[in-house]
Amino acid sequence: MWLTDIPANLLSLGAIDFGIIVDGTIVMMETILKKREDNPDLPLDKANIAKRVTEVAKPIFFATLIIIIAYMPLFAFERVEQKLFTPMAFTLSFALLGALASALILIPGLAFAVYRKPQKVYHNRWLERLTEIYKRHTAKLVAVPKKIFAPITIVLATVIGLSISVGKDFMPQLDEGSIWLQVQLPPGMSLEKSSEMATVLRDKIKDFDEVTYAMTQTGRDDEGICPFSFSHIEVMVGLKPYNTWKNGRRKSDLIADMEAMIDTMSGYNAGFSQPIIDMVMDQIAGAHSDLAIKIFGEDITESRRIAEQIAEVLKDVEGATDVGIMEEPFLPQLQIVADRDKIAQYGLNVADVAELIEVAIGGMAVSQVFIDSRVYDVICRYKEESRDTPEKIGNLMLTSGSGIKIPLSQVAEIRMTAGASMISREMNQRFVTVRVNPRGRDLTSFVKDAQEKIEQQVNYDHSKFRFHWVGQLENQHRAFSRLAVIMPITLAVMFLLLFFTFGKFRQAGLLIGMLPLAVFGGMLALVIRGMTFNISSAVGFIALFGVFLQNGVIMISHINILRKRGTELKEAVISGSSHRLRPVLMTATVAILGLLPASLSHGIGSDVQRPLATVIVYGLLFGTVLTLYVLPTLYYMLEKRNLKKETLNENVA
Repeated sequence: MWLTDIPANLLSLGAIDFGIIVDGTIVMMETILKKREDNPDLPLDKANIAKRVTEVAKPIFFATLIIIIAYMPLFAFERVEQKLFTPMAFTLSFALLGALASALILIPGLAFAVYRKPQKVYHNRWLERLTEIYKRHTAKLVAVPKKIFAPITIVLATVIGLSISVGKDFMPQLDEGSIWLQVQLPPGMSLEKSSEMATVLRDKIKDFDEVTYAMTQTGRDDEGICPFSFSHIEVMVGLKPYNTWKNGRRKSDLIADMEAMIDTMSGYNAGFSQPIIDMVMDQIAGAHSDLAIKIFGEDITESRRIAEQIAEVLKDVEGATDVGIMEEPFLPQLQIVADRDKIAQYGLNVADVAELIEVAIGGMAVSQVFIDSRVYDVICRYKEESRDTPEKIGNLMLTSGSGIKIPLSQVAEIRMTAGASMISREMNQRFVTVRVNPRGRDLTSFVKDAQEKIEQQVNYDHSKFRFHWVGQLENQHRAFSRLAVIMPITLAVMFLLLFFTFGKFRQAGLLIGMLPLAVFGGMLALVIRGMTFNISSAVGFIALFGVFLQNGVIMISHINILRKRGTELKEAVISGSSHRLRPVLMTATVAILGLLPASLSHGIGSDVQRPLATVIVYGLLFGTVLTLYVLPTLYYMLEKRNLKKETLNENVA
């Protein structure tokens, strides 16, 4: 971390499971301890121990390497997800490399030094009875292995159903411990009136017991990046620590109460967000909301109509909140349209009309004043009482070349109209933005429902106008698209590593083929706990695959070792799986206990880690059952069929 300049914080260390890191150490220690338990009265032979250590070193090395490779998709992330998960991937990879060196170099020497002399070894009676029970169950399954197909089929079908039905998001909702409001006031608001309404809003918000302060800022920021007028207010709301809130109230309850309060206040239209995510979404999508629809088209009036219709449709979609249009409504405008024919009749030109309008209404610099080193323009403009109505503007006089005074209304049409106060552009195209924050629903299902209703209820010319979803949905599509490319590559690399470990394609294929079953526990936990499948939970599944394959490698490698020693297939499966019961249970238990607090935590900053930890914890609970029962049974069926083929080929030859 020091060499790569990765700081130690919640992102780099928060989701690291130290149980996963010590898995290789547990297997190495278990190997030497088992030798001592089998021969309590004899000194350990150095050569024999070296042979045992060498046998397990290869599967430990490749199993650890597989876990590191499992995190390869995290290095392919970009933007927000890269900032959140790449530090964890680097840190865990470094830790696993250090743990591998410890398991292969340090632990064998320390364990041999401790156990080399004859000594009484503590026996866990409960674990020994559990091992005998497990051995009997394995023998029954191996005797009738086809019975395993029915449960596997049910689990696989359930996994498919859960994968379809589970909600899908880009990221879990991150609690920043504060609230950020985007408040829209009536258009054309003066600074004085806007400040007055901001004060009223602050006082109302500070009446809530959970609020520590409320700070407002009116109009655009100092940099002038956001094209806001005085009709726009941004409110920063500080909150007290959650453990001091009364009656078990949550942040969502406070937001609902604030929303209800603002709805009763005339002239206020508020959208709720959080400071950091609001800034991020503004930079990424150009919208101060989780989701936004940009309607592109050259006719700004028709684009506005379409946007208003879409906003009305979105209000009827379940989970839609803070629906509104980002651009301010049309405002009254004074239009002066010059009549070139009449101008020519009076011996004038358009420049004369433009100069009159500039001087009378806009003001023109006619001189300069020097005060010390500063220069100030002297502006000439007609008095306000001479230009405050269209009629008075029409009475402004032009002077022709012959000295005749001509009213402006004689050579131009002066009228009041309504026009856009702000025109947004992207890639040289005009657009109007409709904002919306989905609340209480996953992103994918919300967008699906919204799109269906928009297509059914909003009428527009598809050849001239189009709309595009931006915000979290855009991030979700980008991140999941990258995962769809990198995950097959990762699985292919894992398959090659498994082949190098076992030397047989069929055994490597067996473990890779069981990965869809390993998804069951994590996916079921997401559905039961009301979570969604997002980048955080996807990272959890990636880690789960690595740990599941590691335990599978430990199991199959030991069975292969027993077969190389001459043990018959059935006995090797039963004995080998029972020998590996303790290390598999230990590795799974320490991994589960290591992430259990993260899966249950609800404090500030835990939102990113909770889905990840939930998937690993509950996925390992079911994955351990697969490793202990399904894997040996399928291995036996696969190898028995291969033995029959080899015997048949020998007889034919």
